[in-house]
Amino acid sequence: MRSKPTSQFMLAIFISLLVIACGQNEKKTDDSKTADSSNTTKTDTVKAAAPDAQIDAVIAAPNLYKTLQDTLGIRIVEADYKPGDSSAIHSHPDYALYVIQGGKTEFTAKDGSKMVAEMQSAEENIRPAEFHSVKNIGKTEVKVLLVEVNRPMGTTSFDASMDASKVAPDLYKVMKDTMGIRILHATYKPGQSSAMHSHPDLVLYVISGGTTEFTGKDGKKVKRVLKTGMSMVVPAETHSVKNIGKTTAKVLLVEVNRPMK
Repeated sequence: MRSKPTSQFMLAIFISLLVIACGQNEKKTDDSKTADSSNTTKTDTVKAAAPDAQIDAVIAAPNLYKTLQDTLGIRIVEADYKPGDSSAIHSHPDYALYVIQGGKTEFTAKDGSKMVAEMQSAEENIRPAEFHSVKNIGKTEVKVLLVEVNRPMGTTSFDASMDASKVAPDLYKVMKDTMGIRILHATYKPGQSSAMHSHPDLVLYVISGGTTEFTGKDGKKVKRVLKTGMSMVVPAETHSVKNIGKTTAKVLLVEVNRPMK
């Protein structure tokens, strides 16, 4: 009679131990899954560092940079900094610049290095792509015309024999020439005219206005009144020019001898 209750008691203990052991195994398995899941999540959220993004000047500082025209992979931008104005860091592709109104500025590069520049009115230059911020630290308003070139390096099939500076060297003067970008000054006194010549795609900025007559290859004549401060992107063309007005016309040309993308 006593052996039966004892057997039942031993069976109950065995079952209890079995349940506890199973519970511990399940907990270890769950912990392992949790740990694995946690490790997987951490690995998935690690991202490679992104390369430097282009920070468009017009977007970074719309109060200081204004797009005047954007076509043919060439953009004309006007920068206008009053005393004390400063911009967030931004980028430019390869570009040419012409200082409309000079002043004292401070440029800060991405690495934090600073450079003070005394920008002179009528100063011009061609610059490679760069990142910087700018501050007007002088007492005068600074206005600059930027010609940004969004085209790859390389030359087009421009006919050098029709180059304006060779056909009419008394009227066209090369100021800067590098990186497939060239700055010229064209000066026509009243009555002066040029022989037929060619230009690649370019930006025209009128330094001093006048009335001109352009004659195309087909002999068609077009009268153009050039107003001081006017700027435009002009596609490649062949023409001759005559000043039919009473004032000397002086124009800044930024020629882009690079292929389209």
